[in-house]
Amino acid sequence: MALFALVVWVLAGCTTATGAAPATPGANQADITFSQQMVPHHQQSIQAANLASERSASEYVKATAAKIVKAESAEVQTMTAWLQSWNAAVLPAAGHAGHAMPGMITEGQIVSLQNLTGAEFDKVWLPLMAEHLRNGVAMAKTVLSSGEHAETKALAQEIVENQTAAIDEITAQLS
Repeated sequence: MALFALVVWVLAGCTTATGAAPATPGANQADITFSQQMVPHHQQSIQAANLASERSASEYVKATAAKIVKAESAEVQTMTAWLQSWNAAVLPAAGHAGHAMPGMITEGQIVSLQNLTGAEFDKVWLPLMAEHLRNGVAMAKTVLSSGEHAETKALAQEIVENQTAAIDEITAQLS
């Protein structure tokens, strides 16, 4: 019976009557918002990276895309688990409401990528991904200054460092 009650509670929803996540020890609203926004942001990076693996002519672009998929897939799992533990909503994947969020690749840009191959794809994908990563760095810096959850801040610091390095590499490729 206790198991049934737990399942009913989980399935009933994970937010308070006002729709806000309940207070969570060690995490504040900045931590929750960061994960809620970064999950669809990362999912969109993965979507664009998967296109690169199929459409790019460049081994550099394909390798960069593979790194993005590996790193950001793991980070999505981590942040999703945090959100669930905080009883906070996990926002829809990119391709739904996510395109309207600041820092996201537009639906038109995704369609453009889907219609390109080879060197033409690479010329569009590289600067688009660099800008997308810059927006991720800005999001991570925000939670570093206003978050409380130690693990979120540690992940945000890793994102700042890793994505800044990726942006620098992409910028060098574009030169």
